[in-house]
Amino acid sequence: MNSLLLNALVWHILLGITAIVAFTGVSLLLRGKDLNVKLVKIYSLLGFLGFLGSWIFGGYYYATYYASEVKPLILAGTTPLIHQILMESKEHVFLFLPFLAFVTCLLLYSLSKEIGTNEKLKKSLILLSLLIVTLGIIITLSGIAISGAVTKKSQSAKISLSNLTEAAKYNHE
Repeated sequence: MNSLLLNALVWHILLGITAIVAFTGVSLLLRGKDLNVKLVKIYSLLGFLGFLGSWIFGGYYYATYYASEVKPLILAGTTPLIHQILMESKEHVFLFLPFLAFVTCLLLYSLSKEIGTNEKLKKSLILLSLLIVTLGIIITLSGIAISGAVTKKSQSAKISLSNLTEAAKYNHE
């Protein structure tokens, strides 16, 4: 993996965690006694931008490296279900998450005057932000399991990319 891909992966992780923390802040601030709508809006914007950035960096990493280099290692290993279940689920939820964050951010900015007086709106925003946090944590844990599967596979079998290439050539002949 070159330094550009490593940086993309690191930014994908850092921005995703930042977004999760920001939406945790949104839910906690909305539950508090003294509602600071300006701060809630800032946290939601930070969370949305974090998920959007994580989405872009993660997409670049996936398209240029993961699909061709990492996925074959997992599928050839002892835990192919890690990719088949966790990664497939992670991909679909992750595609949806920035949109949830955007909707939450949009609602907070467009209905900011009503948040303090409308309890139903406030509770709905709390539930939406908690859903975002929960999905973000699930995605993070899935990512940890996926990287663990790659590490386990590469350490236990010592499979190199050249061995996989040779095996693929042999299977196609």
